[in-house]
Amino acid sequence: MLSPAVSQLGSALYILGQNWLVVRSTGTTSLLGIIEAVGGVGFFLGDLFIGELVDHHNRKKVLLWTDLLSAVICFFGSFLINNENPQAWLLILITFTLNFLFTINYPAAKSMAPEIMAGSKLQRFNALANMVFNFANIISPLIGGLLLSIKSINFSEFVLINAASFLVAAFLNFLIRYSWPQDNTDRSSTSFVQDIANGFRYVFKNKNLFQFILSMAIFNFCSAGCLLIAPYIGNHFFGGHAANYSIFLAVSAIGGLIGGSLLAIQKQAVSSQTLYREIIFEGFSLLIAGIFLPDSFIVWFILAFIIGLIQSRFFSISITLIQKETEIAYLGRIFGLTFLFFDGIQPLGSLIFGYLINSWRQYTYSFIGVMLLLFFGPFLLHNKNKQNKNAAI
Repeated sequence: MLSPAVSQLGSALYILGQNWLVVRSTGTTSLLGIIEAVGGVGFFLGDLFIGELVDHHNRKKVLLWTDLLSAVICFFGSFLINNENPQAWLLILITFTLNFLFTINYPAAKSMAPEIMAGSKLQRFNALANMVFNFANIISPLIGGLLLSIKSINFSEFVLINAASFLVAAFLNFLIRYSWPQDNTDRSSTSFVQDIANGFRYVFKNKNLFQFILSMAIFNFCSAGCLLIAPYIGNHFFGGHAANYSIFLAVSAIGGLIGGSLLAIQKQAVSSQTLYREIIFEGFSLLIAGIFLPDSFIVWFILAFIIGLIQSRFFSISITLIQKETEIAYLGRIFGLTFLFFDGIQPLGSLIFGYLINSWRQYTYSFIGVMLLLFFGPFLLHNKNKQNKNAAI
């Protein structure tokens, strides 16, 4: 639970320092765009290789090696980087490598969880793990701002801090008691192409699993729109005060922490019905907010709380349902496909909503709400009818 949060804290500080260095040195964000674009390729390639590395090798060793390799690339990068005139190739290489390794490390941890704890504890674990991970994202800007206020600090030291965070994460993972079942024939080595094909076949045979993965892709597509419209609303409404946007983000983060806390203490096991009902609630909230937003910034802050609350619960619940629905030997491949669609759909959402928001303004919220209702309403009804049929049998 702690190791991904520790490494995420270091990575968030690294990104903050990188953005500061590049903009200060070049005066533009064009290089940042290139770095992020190439870094996105690292995410994509990592998703393709998850099955080969996570399902056919000792998952604890995968965690250790990805953390240690991340530490090494940061350690050497801190000595090679020119703080006054940063080498674009080096920043791209570091970001690409870290993204690639993170995309393997995170699913490896999620795949190993069902092997080291009872299934009844997965719900609470995923909720707490998501809370701690999000908390790292919340405090990283505060720590980063404090570090940047120290005039003597440079980017090399930010990179060294990131290297140290990966070493701490590796040590925490080393302490995990884990025994890899090497006698499992499903873990025999195959090519990553065969792994992807086997993963697709496995998903298509399991309708529930297919529905969960599709749900994550649709939800992330809509979330891309929510992410883009927030700064637009903060800039064009309510006097254009930047403080309102900051409050929106803070309220959303608080909603996420409360959502995770409620899920962690919830004794009742989550189900797909729970997942779809909460998304439909968010859909109605977005629909209403888009209509009444110009009249009250309070509506916007309430919406921020709801978005943070539902999104934190959605991710934790989805991961738990996928873990319970998937055989342990296939978890790496299934998480690879899950994050392939989850990560891959967001750029498309950002592209489409980037154009829509300028024309539809606050009504983009209503459009996103309608999308969630149209997609997840049928999911809810289908699952309800299936449960009724099973009960009748």
